Amino acid sequence: MVKREKSNYMIQSVSHSIDVLEELARANGEVGVTELSKRLKLHKNNVFRLLATLELRGYVEQNSATEDYRLGVKSLQLGQAYLSQSNLVARSESVLRALSEKSGETVSLAVLQNAQVQFPVSIEPKRPVRVAPRVGVAFVAKMSAVGRLLTAQLPDPVLAELLSQNTPQDAAIRSQLNELRNSGQIVDRGAVEADVVSISKIVRGLNNEVVGAIELIAPQYRAKIETLVPMVEEAATRLSTALGSAPKRLATTIEREIASRPADDASLRAKQ
Repeated sequence: MVKREKSNYMIQSVSHSIDVLEELARANGEVGVTELSKRLKLHKNNVFRLLATLELRGYVEQNSATEDYRLGVKSLQLGQAYLSQSNLVARSESVLRALSEKSGETVSLAVLQNAQVQFPVSIEPKRPVRVAPRVGVAFVAKMSAVGRLLTAQLPDPVLAELLSQNTPQDAAIRSQLNELRNSGQIVDRGAVEADVVSISKIVRGLNNEVVGAIELIAPQYRAKIETLVPMVEEAATRLSTALGSAPKRLATTIEREIASRPADDASLRAKQ
């Protein structure tokens, strides 16, 4: 049986409903039907019907005075449910909090989804001057340092498709590809975000699969790279171990032992 792509099963009306929710999430305030229609390139009647349905289910709310819309409390409940159900999120919070307290900087968990980097957990320090936490925001992956790091870990066929536009960001990932894959980390000194140093390290789970990354961001004027990088590396190792990833040396040793067993067994039979 030929396996079909999941995109073949997509329901357009459901996809448009999610588009509405995501646009409201990106908005700085409430948004009207006409403006949503322009942003989503959908007919006003279609947008109104989608909003009416989402409002009845509690996922959006309408301001009775302006008739504009914003996210509803059900959207918050969904987000809270994700946080409580995600093993990655649950195990990352204590590690991120310890790293933030030790470094005195903002620390986040970053995950890659549909070419966007999301931040389900973000811890900020108590310092009066700090970089704002990432929680509740999303970036196009290729436009952020941690997003480029995560993008570089994708399988070659997926990566080739994502980098097919040949933008400056695509070229930057290609030029750093081997380094990003071999080191599993990236240090950006204000190139992607002005006046901000970003240090990120890959986090692995079962079977050593990449599940996300830890990102530390600090004002450039006080960031001591040589001190912060080992902290981030240690935190990423701790979280990876908690998620079931074998340390690199141990994994390599196990792989070598497994690979050598057939030869050992053959030589034993020959002696007998």
